[in-house]
Amino acid sequence: MRRLSDVDLRLIRIFCTIVECKGFHGAQIAINMAQSTLSTHLASLEAKLGSKLCQRGRGGFRLTAAGEDTYAAAQALLTDIERFEATMDRVHGRQVARLRIGLIDSLTTFAALDLPGCVARFAAAHPEALLEVDTDTPAGLQNSLLAATRDVVIGASLQPLPGLDYAELATELHHLYCGETHPWFTRPDAELAQGDFLKAAFSVRNYMHFDDTYRLGRVTARATVGSMEAQEILVLSGAYLGFLPAHRGAAWQDEGRMRAIKPNDWSFNSRFFAAFDPRREGAALRKAFVAELRGASGEMR
Repeated sequence: MRRLSDVDLRLIRIFCTIVECKGFHGAQIAINMAQSTLSTHLASLEAKLGSKLCQRGRGGFRLTAAGEDTYAAAQALLTDIERFEATMDRVHGRQVARLRIGLIDSLTTFAALDLPGCVARFAAAHPEALLEVDTDTPAGLQNSLLAATRDVVIGASLQPLPGLDYAELATELHHLYCGETHPWFTRPDAELAQGDFLKAAFSVRNYMHFDDTYRLGRVTARATVGSMEAQEILVLSGAYLGFLPAHRGAAWQDEGRMRAIKPNDWSFNSRFFAAFDPRREGAALRKAFVAELRGASGEMR
């Protein structure tokens, strides 16, 4: 490899993720990419470098000698790139106290997390900071940390990855809901049996498909969603049943547009975490934001 391109850097980042996840299975979950695609990308990098980087098989995943050296060099390269970008920001007078935050959607009404209050306290303490906030799926959030395109991510269902710090924040209650035009809206819970659930049409999260379908005893998914707002739309249609955070469902329930189905039986809790990479430049600002999230010392788990 004589010259690096953007494609090469992407392959290098994917290779680092595979190593940090100790193999293809963990990397597949972390960056939401099929193992076959990961294998293709790794083979492309090996072809460019002219060396085999890893061995995998019955003995498990392990790096070759060339792979060990390549991983160490890749870590140094990615760190140097980030330092270069930060230096150029300083040299050319651009804002350097930037904090890029990724969230899953529908957190505005999650009182236990109190994101508006957290942002207010952080902004008062760090008026120089430039905040960039957007939403993504759990897999997309973690992938962005590994790719260094976000600084702090907040969500549930985050897969623990080596090298990242995690802070547990809160627990979010979920109920199963139906809309006001669904046949079950006026049907007493006591009349609903397992057979009814097996025949019903469910909407499930595309990033937690099996968790949602098996939670109720292997029900049939007739729709998938990538966000809670999309789930609300499908439940409100009356055509589907679906899980929603209780703080979101309660607002619609107060308007008479939804109701929770068997809340004592068909509910679950999601654990919320904040995650960031402490090895990258600017970790102090990230820790300060997470400390506000926790409302405590900012101690990482």
